[in-house]
Amino acid sequence: MAVRKSKTEEGITPENFVSRLDSLDFGNFYVLLGEDFTRAERFLETLRARLVPAGTEDFALEVITVDKDHNGAGEIIGAAETLPFMGGFRLVIVRHGEELDAAALEALGEYAQETGEHKREGMLLVICMSSLDKRLKFTKTLMKLNAIIDCEPEPIRDLREFAEKYYGKDLTPAGERAFSEIVGTDRRRAAAEMEKVSLYTGDRKEITEADVMAICADSNIQDEWELRNCLMAGDVEGAFAALRNMRSDPQGTEEGIFAKLCYIISDLPQAAQAAGRGDMRGARVFPGNPRYSEIRHFLGNLSTEKQRFVLSLLMYQMIAFRGSALPKEAMDDLLCLSLLSDE
Repeated sequence: MAVRKSKTEEGITPENFVSRLDSLDFGNFYVLLGEDFTRAERFLETLRARLVPAGTEDFALEVITVDKDHNGAGEIIGAAETLPFMGGFRLVIVRHGEELDAAALEALGEYAQETGEHKREGMLLVICMSSLDKRLKFTKTLMKLNAIIDCEPEPIRDLREFAEKYYGKDLTPAGERAFSEIVGTDRRRAAAEMEKVSLYTGDRKEITEADVMAICADSNIQDEWELRNCLMAGDVEGAFAALRNMRSDPQGTEEGIFAKLCYIISDLPQAAQAAGRGDMRGARVFPGNPRYSEIRHFLGNLSTEKQRFVLSLLMYQMIAFRGSALPKEAMDDLLCLSLLSDE
């Protein structure tokens, strides 16, 4: 069974490899390893553009997809050993290499060793694999030859830089905050969602909060955001309209809506203290809301008496909610009003 590799010092990155292309300072055999598929495709496209002259693709480029009909080393090695067209360069790309059987990997490991000792001119073989068993002799051979190109997802430290570098988009500050809260910074998920929102914006350079909400948030999350925004703004009519939308969700329940409101209210004391210290991360009582300054103003103006009143109401309503047949919608409305009331 394949085991995803951990980071190793032996691996090189796609970017490192690209820097060697002009001088042809690389070997013949590499495994492109990892699950950053967007980065991997960009790397493979760069190889095609730089190593395969336009018009020679039919002779100089071969792409093999491993499946039940193509699961042996013979086809791959044969493609690599085919002489380049008219003395040019030959690029062989193998997709889904993690599906290769043990016998194929054994033979390919021997071929990797052979090409490492006796380099072929004008040839590059790249096998794309999402995972690799470190116990295999094949893997140990690759590590010894420094033939692993590390394409594992890297942590995203700056979403705006990530959007610009990989998608050519300008993620606005509000859009960044929304994306961070809804999607997070996990490389795989962020890349997938950024790809979708980039396609949604088309030729437009800018990605806004509205774009992120439209693509990355489902209707239930959008209604929650609207409710939080209305609560902060003191908009009674808007808050009740958002509640009605949440209730119309066939997947939602009154218990679920009540639980969300309970979370908002019960976290007020700690959030208010954080706002007073200027700690906006701690003050995000409304998870996902990008309007930090409004949150700080809203929480900073809550008096201790108001907090006690809201939490007391919450306690009694929780008892009533669990032990009585009182209308649940009315309890939700009272919770909203307790936040919106000036008294």
